[in-house]
Amino acid sequence: MDRTHLAGIGATICVIIWGLTFLFSKHLMVFFTPIQLMTMRCLIAFAILWVVHPRWSFDIRTEWIFILMAVFGNVIYFSTENLALTYTYTSEVCILTSMTSMMSLVLMHVLFKDSVGKVQVMGFIISLIGVVLVAFNGSVILDLDPIGDVLALTSALSWAIYGVMLRWFDKDFDVMVLTRKMMFYGFLMGALLMIVEGEPFEPSHLMELDNLFSLVFLGGLGSCMCFVLWNRSVRVLGVIKSNIFIYAMPVVTLIAGHIVFDEIITVMAVVGMVLVISGMLMANGRSKGEAGS
Repeated sequence: MDRTHLAGIGATICVIIWGLTFLFSKHLMVFFTPIQLMTMRCLIAFAILWVVHPRWSFDIRTEWIFILMAVFGNVIYFSTENLALTYTYTSEVCILTSMTSMMSLVLMHVLFKDSVGKVQVMGFIISLIGVVLVAFNGSVILDLDPIGDVLALTSALSWAIYGVMLRWFDKDFDVMVLTRKMMFYGFLMGALLMIVEGEPFEPSHLMELDNLFSLVFLGGLGSCMCFVLWNRSVRVLGVIKSNIFIYAMPVVTLIAGHIVFDEIITVMAVVGMVLVISGMLMANGRSKGEAGS
């Protein structure tokens, strides 16, 4: 199996786990704020990566790169996405955050003159339509909340910018070191934001087994393992090709919700799943201009 197929498998594992993390995050946000949850995720991920790959690395000339990656890939992305869920419907957040693929396409074209074929663009559009159908799942509720929608779009844009930074700097650093430093600075900034936020933090909630398991899943798999896999996948596939996998996240969340919470999957959602997968296959062609694609 060549490295391109392995990278595709890695990206698929990421979206499956990230699709599941929504359920765990939703559960923990009853006990913790979005900032607190993001900070704990970064701390767990950093600790695991330090044990697995304890090589010391520090260069004052490049640390700003890791700080910026932490800002866009951790702090802004997770905080705005989770906060958006407190303002608006989950379906709207799913749709708007999925716009990161389109935003990445635009940014890569403007900054690097990357281009994609008409078939790939059509694949992006078909997948986005599928995401809309999956998110609504037969219950079309459109009650726009400007604050929630802006937060969700900010989250999508933040992840798109993180992808651009990976394109610029990823090959200059070891993936494990890059991810570990991201999590370290994400934790530091999160801890500072927790102080500014001033909300009470109750670690006693983690004494409950289901809460502890949820947090370990989010930090160990969602932040630690998935970020390493994703950064490796982007290095091989390129930003545009990797981000098309994100369209599958609402599909995973919907199926998991059906299995765990007996949520109904409608014909609309099934059609949406077919469109998402079809669009992903169409968009899986070579992105002209992307290094590593």
